[in-house]
Amino acid sequence: MRLSMNLTTLRTWPLSASQPLKKLGLTAVALAACSLSMAHADATLTYELSGADGGKTVKKFSTARFFIRIDDPADKDQYLLFQAGKFFPLFSVDQANTNYTGLTSTVTPYMSPQSREHHGADQTDEQGESKQKAETRQKQAAKLKPTKKNRKVAGIECRVVQELADGKPVIEHCMANSARLGVTDRELITMARTFEMARSKDFGWLGTGTEDEEFISVQSKDLRDNRVLTLTDVSTKPLPEGYLRIPRDYKQTKAEEQAATDKSKAPEER
Repeated sequence: MRLSMNLTTLRTWPLSASQPLKKLGLTAVALAACSLSMAHADATLTYELSGADGGKTVKKFSTARFFIRIDDPADKDQYLLFQAGKFFPLFSVDQANTNYTGLTSTVTPYMSPQSREHHGADQTDEQGESKQKAETRQKQAAKLKPTKKNRKVAGIECRVVQELADGKPVIEHCMANSARLGVTDRELITMARTFEMARSKDFGWLGTGTEDEEFISVQSKDLRDNRVLTLTDVSTKPLPEGYLRIPRDYKQTKAEEQAATDKSKAPEER
């Protein structure tokens, strides 16, 4: 979007004192409206992870508000769904067998990223995570040290930040905020929490977010084995209807580890 304004109206001040204030107020409203229209509520960020062995993996993160879907183009039968709201549920969805599996502990059903028709209501968490989750997030937050270096990744300006372990740099991130990425703050927070979730699950995606959730990695290089995660594309096209929901006709199955836990807790047969 190109912003076109008549600057002569700001240089020529009327005699009335109220008029300049009024014009400045209208200008501020116009600028705010323009900036809001440039930030999109739907976003898809595509990353490429280069392994130490030279192999490459692509991950597509499609997000809107609290929900995010993670696709691997090499495996079109399955994807992950995550909700970065109050209970942080994570699901693995199997399109080939029309079922889904919960990868986190059981949560209130209507908070899961399922079809709204499953529960007959549109329930979302506007308050953010619980105090317990906030404390957990703080403990898991990466220790980051900003540098004075800047670079561009996929045409996006970012700041180089070092992640420390035992006081030494182990991963070099280049981080950008929502304005640089052209997405809303809410979608950026969801991305930051997705990277945090991936770390807790040892997915090995390298990316992270700052503790205040205002910046995320657009590039991350592991200095120990030269693995690199790089943003390759940002799309703000609207996502298809129901893209971030589990289809209502899919059946839930138990994860292998959960099934094993249930079996160990079951009373012995006599």
